[in-house]
Amino acid sequence: MTRLPKTALTQTKLAVIAALIILTGCAASPERYQDNSAEQWQLKGKIGLWHGDKKESATIDWQQCSTDSMHIRLSGPLGSGAIELFADSDGASLSQNGETRRAASIESLAAQAQWPLPVNALRLWVRGRAAPQLELRSRINTRGQLEELEQAGWTIRYRYSEPEQTLPERVEAKSADTRLTLIIRDWSEQTGTCTPQ
Repeated sequence: MTRLPKTALTQTKLAVIAALIILTGCAASPERYQDNSAEQWQLKGKIGLWHGDKKESATIDWQQCSTDSMHIRLSGPLGSGAIELFADSDGASLSQNGETRRAASIESLAAQAQWPLPVNALRLWVRGRAAPQLELRSRINTRGQLEELEQAGWTIRYRYSEPEQTLPERVEAKSADTRLTLIIRDWSEQTGTCTPQ
């Protein structure tokens, strides 16, 4: 059996330790690998939701104006059945079929509209960020892109079209009874309004 010199063994140990430190960093902080910290942004695309035996699909236009201010518009085929959700520091509102309802939580209104989504966490998850103060597990690919995030009973998977892309073009999220697919056609700076008209 060939013995390696002590210096080679030391270098090997150091390489293993360095690799473990890097892997630990990957698991603990996906934000470090994403240029995704902006609180003002807009996405456009398509969304599909499976909840129990119910399936919904829509086009989506999500405008995020600040940490707690957002406007989400969901439109059915040919623009029918539009749902508009607004939220700010004063509460949330839902506009649907010519009626407007208000509540303290945008998530409760989304559930009333048959879209039971964790909206507050989703605004972070869609950009490859973890919700703060909640336990998480994550996996980063060899290009430094977030591939999978587990948090709050949800597993979120990400797909990118380019090796250097920092924001995903497809997000798939799954919980015990709900599955969500979001296909993002456009990321841009927020240009619309987050105030009900």
